[in-house]
Amino acid sequence: MKRWQSWLQLGNLLLLIVTAWLLIDGMPNLLRWRAARNAAPVKRPEAFDWVDPAKGLGIINFYAYPGAIAEGETTSVCYGVMNAKAVKVDPPVTELSPSFNRCFEVSPERTTRYTLTAEDAKGRTLSRSFDLIVAPEPALAPRIRYFRVRESKVDRGDTVHLLCFATSNATLVEVDPPAFQASQILQGCFYAVPKQPVTYTLTASGTFGRKVTRHLTVAPAAPVEK
Repeated sequence: MKRWQSWLQLGNLLLLIVTAWLLIDGMPNLLRWRAARNAAPVKRPEAFDWVDPAKGLGIINFYAYPGAIAEGETTSVCYGVMNAKAVKVDPPVTELSPSFNRCFEVSPERTTRYTLTAEDAKGRTLSRSFDLIVAPEPALAPRIRYFRVRESKVDRGDTVHLLCFATSNATLVEVDPPAFQASQILQGCFYAVPKQPVTYTLTASGTFGRKVTRHLTVAPAAPVEK
């Protein structure tokens, strides 16, 4: 009988503890849970709008960092698109694919406008552009290191001169009167067989439209008096 009373008292105590917990902590939590379930759905942060098809095709960002460089330097171009099937950049760069955030390196010779075009599954396109500023670097200007006669000889009455040149930082080298095809050869030699004094003009062209010239006059050898 005493044991049964002890168990009854223990059960009442446990029931009292559970009731107290519900009143103090459990009931407020239960009410908050019910309120949260009935509340409006939480809006997705704007940073994740790129994954929402309802937003449609979009360009999140397209820029260069740094946005201005000196000639010969490299910078990073970054882009981000949403709901795109394909992307491309003009002038063409490495093969690209749709991405929320991707960067690639470029090193243009002069100020260049880059245009990003994104296309969705329905063929609709969207474009964005910016200008990457490239400042000329004086040390990279074209130069003519020398332009001179290396040797001369008389062959069967004609005077033959060997004219040689060397340049640096040139994207195109040419001579006038034409003695060789204009090319990117930075140094070389050519023969001149003048019948009268001739002035050759060597021109070395570089980036930003910069040019440098040098002149060299050659003539037939004076006849030998007998």
